[in-house]
Amino acid sequence: MAAIRVPSTAFLSAFLPIARATLLPDLAPITRRLPLLQQLRTSLLPAAFLPIPSLLGELWDGLLRAVPKKKTSHMKKRHRFMAGKGLKDVTALNKCSACGRAKRAHVLCPYCVQSIRRWFSTGFRSGQETEVGKDEFYERYNEERRIQGKEPIDRLVEEEDSEKARARAKAKSA
Repeated sequence: MAAIRVPSTAFLSAFLPIARATLLPDLAPITRRLPLLQQLRTSLLPAAFLPIPSLLGELWDGLLRAVPKKKTSHMKKRHRFMAGKGLKDVTALNKCSACGRAKRAHVLCPYCVQSIRRWFSTGFRSGQETEVGKDEFYERYNEERRIQGKEPIDRLVEEEDSEKARARAKAKSA
């Protein structure tokens, strides 16, 4: 059997002036100040004195306290949101018809694209033609240095130094 719950003092202190105004309309200056109470006079009083079962009271207290004890961390929140959205294995692999390396289906081969870019940047010259062009450039450059009285530069040594500098810069950035 459900026990009758006694109203709290806060509820009684807020409700008693309204109940008194409802029961004793002659002594109620509050109803004149609040016209809404005149309309609620019949419906408010019976609902306030209904016995609330203890089970409902326990549920209500539980609902009021249904808050997390700690803030959900960023990692746990992201784990929850990203559940089932992980990276999937690449299954659609084909062989590139130009170079023979493995590539994804319906996607350009990255190695072939890189070689095409290199080809565009050299002005559609072959590797041998670019080497000849570099040799001619260094010959003219060294001739100018000799005229100025400076020591000529060896192309192979300079290219090795630039390769080492690139490798150091790449190691620093990684």
